[in-house]
Amino acid sequence: MDELDRRLLQLLQEDGRAPFTQLAKKVGLSETAVRFRYKNLVEQGVARTVSIVDPYALDFQAPALINIAVEPGKLELVARQVADLPETAYLVVTLGPYDLLAEVYCRNLKHLTELVTHRIQTIAGVRSTETSMVAQVYKLSYRWSPSPEDA
Repeated sequence: MDELDRRLLQLLQEDGRAPFTQLAKKVGLSETAVRFRYKNLVEQGVARTVSIVDPYALDFQAPALINIAVEPGKLELVARQVADLPETAYLVVTLGPYDLLAEVYCRNLKHLTELVTHRIQTIAGVRSTETSMVAQVYKLSYRWSPSPEDA
């Protein structure tokens, strides 16, 4: 990946539906070259064009971060089940007092309570959970790219 690929990724993060002709003008390449580079980035798994839905606009007013402690040897089993929950937007393995961190979006406090107490805490292998409700969002962005020094 070179500087042109990084610039192309940046432009796609600003508008994933931008036509290749417009992208070509901005990066100084032909439309064919941009199309080829985009195809390569997708095939390499570097880029993927998707729609991003704003959960707040759909009235999901109870976002939360849930730390989950898991019994030894049960991480994969628990992770798959938490990942399959429709409320789960993000799930990662963490190294520390908890084993998993899930970002979830619920409609309200009742929905969040039901999710935690009746669906997550009852998964075989879950030892404990700690829930932090999100009170205010300062940044919600899917725009990330390595700086040229990091690449």
